[in-house]
Amino acid sequence: MKKMNLLVMSLVSAAALSFTSCSSNDDLAGNAGQEKVDGFYMTLNVQTPKSDGTRTAVKDYTTEGATPAESDVTSGTIYLVDAKNNVVFKKVITASEWKAGKPTQGNNGSTQIKIAVEKVVAGATYKVYFLANAGDENLWKDTFTATDIFTANNKFAKPYDTDNNFAMFNQNDGEVNGNDYTVVFTDENKNATTAAKIKYNNEVKPIKIERLTARIDEPTSNAVKIAAYTKEDVTPAEKKAMEDAVEKVESIKMTGYAISNLSNKSYIMQNWTGTTLNIPSDITYYQPTKKFGTATLLENGDYFTAATTPNTHKDYVFENNSSTAATSMYFEYTVKLKDMTDADFDDGTFYRYNNVIYKSFADIYKAYNDVAGLFGGKTANQMKDEVKAAKTAPTAEGEPTVESKLDNFRQTYQIEVFNCGKTYYKQAIKDQYIGYENAIQRNSIYRLTVNNIFNVGAQVPNGTPDKEGLFYLDVTVSVNPWVLNTQNVDFK
Repeated sequence: MKKMNLLVMSLVSAAALSFTSCSSNDDLAGNAGQEKVDGFYMTLNVQTPKSDGTRTAVKDYTTEGATPAESDVTSGTIYLVDAKNNVVFKKVITASEWKAGKPTQGNNGSTQIKIAVEKVVAGATYKVYFLANAGDENLWKDTFTATDIFTANNKFAKPYDTDNNFAMFNQNDGEVNGNDYTVVFTDENKNATTAAKIKYNNEVKPIKIERLTARIDEPTSNAVKIAAYTKEDVTPAEKKAMEDAVEKVESIKMTGYAISNLSNKSYIMQNWTGTTLNIPSDITYYQPTKKFGTATLLENGDYFTAATTPNTHKDYVFENNSSTAATSMYFEYTVKLKDMTDADFDDGTFYRYNNVIYKSFADIYKAYNDVAGLFGGKTANQMKDEVKAAKTAPTAEGEPTVESKLDNFRQTYQIEVFNCGKTYYKQAIKDQYIGYENAIQRNSIYRLTVNNIFNVGAQVPNGTPDKEGLFYLDVTVSVNPWVLNTQNVDFK
């Protein structure tokens, strides 16, 4: 996972991190006129991203062991690339060939297999890349380019996150330059027992590979009631709303969550400009924020996953760093009021009007008994009946949905209706190791923990309480290599 060591990263030039970077070895610079011959052997040594494998050099981030389903390599393709980024040799390693090599697998997650190499120049230096668990007949037939991408056909990075078949490629970040794995063939490598070995910085090293996807775990909620907000950085309206919520809310429970802005594209090798993570252009985002509805309308409620046990459900996504379409998490909570005596509904539905929570229109009219023409002059019972009608499911095709009718009611009367006691919060997911907002990266786990909630949230996922941002969420994000990202959240 990308636990970007910014100090190290700053020392790695952009050129070194691009596919076009070149070794200082003169042989890599060009082999014009030299004869390509067959009969060489090389040892492919690949280190998979296990907790005891990659990323042992950097100690300032938390790691977590991957499951066998997340770390196993079952097949792959090795590429040898010359100075002009021409693919001079490509070998698909089948599942049976890889399995045959696995008896040599060490405790560090490395696997070694012997490969017969054709049509290479003796003495020339070739860059080495390994693509695990993913195949594409059109991939790099001739040349590598910096724009090579994978495109997902599902919102959660399918098919590149399949159990026992996670797509992986050369690690490329502040720790490891994915372009610096090289191999040179000499006459002694024409014998399998003295096969050529892959080197990194002139030392024999396994190719460190990592998953193309990030992992977002089911969130944790430590918030069971509205907490008192003690800071002074709130407006009088915010303070009023928060104090009212503390007084009236008995409990609050997370019942679901959803992830928005899921990228459909990823560079095959992680791509950086200095310390800035690059992502492909022309990304189509699955479950974009706008698809969750408006400030008064809930849409696509089926995007939400029911909350079960923290960290149980796992979603795999491509990395993202968009400031306008940050990968974010919506939280759905169910609010239970302390006093539901004579409430309009027994399913937990309540209202918020002018920053104050009410269980019935009768209570609202009592609070505004000196206001003439409240809600267009309608009575409390008439208002209750309208909400009841809105909450009634359609009986025939083509009739308005419950959500569309509630949307109309909310807009008409400028009042918040928390149907069945549901309220919503939203938090952008961020990688604490990158150093800037709204970025997640591959090979990292993101876990969000809601520590405190200081007010009832929005009536719908994209809503805002009345006219002001009257809720705060205290969230912790933990990022895990898998790098673990934990994010604590406080909602106010």
